[in-house]
Amino acid sequence: MSARKRALSSLTFFGLLLSVTVAWAIGFEIGQSKEELELKYEISVVDHGTGRVTVNLVIADEGKLKPLDSVDLVISSEDGTTRPDLSVSLATRKEDGKLRVRAHMKKELAERAQLQLKTGTNPRTGKPALLAWFYYPISVAELIKKQK
Repeated sequence: MSARKRALSSLTFFGLLLSVTVAWAIGFEIGQSKEELELKYEISVVDHGTGRVTVNLVIADEGKLKPLDSVDLVISSEDGTTRPDLSVSLATRKEDGKLRVRAHMKKELAERAQLQLKTGTNPRTGKPALLAWFYYPISVAELIKKQK
């Protein structure tokens, strides 16, 4: 094989390798409390009595999770596996300096749901993490159980 072909093959290989590394990133649940992370948020669940609920999250201060990359709605699997039935990033909007998120869903889904505040910054060091992301879970299911 000529030197030119080897160089081209090597460039192609390393180009693919560099483009795929993001897919290898792994997520870690943050075990610290809301107070330890200096998070300030309010969450509410409104039961409409129609079999549907609305979840409202208002984040006044992102604390040590700053900057937040996304707020995801995760519905755990009914069959008990670790794979979720649904995982989707929710639309956020800034209003009065606060980040607001809303989700409307069937109550049976909300009873298995959690909101995940995701960041690429390590909350312990405050530095960006390579090939990792972190999430703080907020259980919607627990809020619904408390309302019963």
